[in-house]
Amino acid sequence: MILRAPFENIYSFKEETSISFVAGKGAVHPAHVSRAQKRDDISALKIISSSTPGRTALVAAPESNECFFFDFKEDGTYTIYKQKAVHRNDADDEVVFEMNEESDGSIRLLDFIPMLIDLGQNEVDYMIDELDRSMHPLLSQKLIECYLHELSSERDTQLIISTHECNLLNLDMIRSDEVWFVEKDKDGASRLVSLAEHKPRENVQKGYLQGRYSAFAGTI
Repeated sequence: MILRAPFENIYSFKEETSISFVAGKGAVHPAHVSRAQKRDDISALKIISSSTPGRTALVAAPESNECFFFDFKEDGTYTIYKQKAVHRNDADDEVVFEMNEESDGSIRLLDFIPMLIDLGQNEVDYMIDELDRSMHPLLSQKLIECYLHELSSERDTQLIISTHECNLLNLDMIRSDEVWFVEKDKDGASRLVSLAEHKPRENVQKGYLQGRYSAFAGTI
């Protein structure tokens, strides 16, 4: 289990230096290679040259599950930090791991944290495809509970998810009119059906798995 995921100082620049993120590797290194010379490089020079003193920037390298944090100082210097993961071993010592050594579920959970903060502070809408991918069922449910806990009548926010996790069919947590099933007809067209139309009076999870509602996969 991740104890925390801090950012570690990897570079401090005292003058403008050309650096690049190598596509697919996410490595930060001093370089003098232009886009014309190496088209698969994503130059970070544009980030630095367009930066505002006193501001920060976060850059992700999704193929390697790495994040880099640019901290631009008021005096024109800047520092780059790389995110790490910290665990505890059996001796209660902290052990540092690279983010690309973490499981997909741990990475995915960390990816949702900025979204939850944004939903709790601003009027925004988010859509998540397959919320349950690589996530433990209880973590998927906890994420929904965290969102619902931060809801406020003073902000208009919305979280729309698609999922195959039937444990989220919990009417103690969400209303039946907030659940929509998607099923395909014989022509391949998708049709939306609200759970509220079925007026469920039973355990919804059990009823769904028994094929009493729409969008049941069945046996092919």
